[in-house]
Amino acid sequence: MSEIVKFTGDNAELFCRESADDLHASAQVIVPETHTVLLIKDGVVSEALAPGKHKIFDTENGLFGPKKDSEVSSVDFVFVSKTAKLPMLWGTSTPIKTRDPETGVPITLGMNGELEFRVKTPKQFYLELVGVDQEYSVSKLKKRLLGRLVSVIEPIVTSVMHDGQMSYADFSHNKSAVSDKIKAKLDEFFDGEYGLELCSFSVSGAFIPDADILAVERKRDELRSVKRTCGACGAQVLFDAKFCHICGAALGDGLCSHCGKQLADGAKFCSYCGKKVK
Repeated sequence: MSEIVKFTGDNAELFCRESADDLHASAQVIVPETHTVLLIKDGVVSEALAPGKHKIFDTENGLFGPKKDSEVSSVDFVFVSKTAKLPMLWGTSTPIKTRDPETGVPITLGMNGELEFRVKTPKQFYLELVGVDQEYSVSKLKKRLLGRLVSVIEPIVTSVMHDGQMSYADFSHNKSAVSDKIKAKLDEFFDGEYGLELCSFSVSGAFIPDADILAVERKRDELRSVKRTCGACGAQVLFDAKFCHICGAALGDGLCSHCGKQLADGAKFCSYCGKKVK
């Protein structure tokens, strides 16, 4: 009969699940400095145990109730590494649909990159991602995270492009800054949803179809020939001008930041989508 349960896995693994049968009432588990441990019995999951030696059946410490010496029981142990990091490649299986903020032209954007994470809250991680699946593997974990990751990244990318008035060309040349902005949003998602800490995140590539690039360039050429009126002095200025060449007044970009359509001079709301002009 088992009396002492010890970690026998690989320190480089994110987590390791082991089972112990025929445990005495006095059985103990030894938690190494490198890990925390969750105990699972009859569907009940304990809080994470700190390093040291713990009685498995001990109501004073919030573990499973005391047992008679004659009774035996089986318990599962999930050893979760404090330091192991899991690297992962990510990519958009379908292009992200957005608009070029400078011209309002619809474009599609494909992206890929790398990220690395580790477990921050063991019990939350177990309940949300591992659960009762006895054969749960790293490949299954990555597949599940990837599916959710891309759905979270899409609105973030759209927001980054429009809030920063970042064209497709700017996006490609500022991947590091874009990566930092996406990571800041993903940190909240990983922590709140799965109890994970996002250690690093990067955008390696951004891909836009040639047809979309051509459509944007055509729209730019069209807008360069369009004139609009300066609200300060009434002078006629180029559509994409930032300042009036007569009085120096700031002109804004002339496009709705929400839908990308042209705004009327002095408009407070977009006549296409109804959003307030920022």
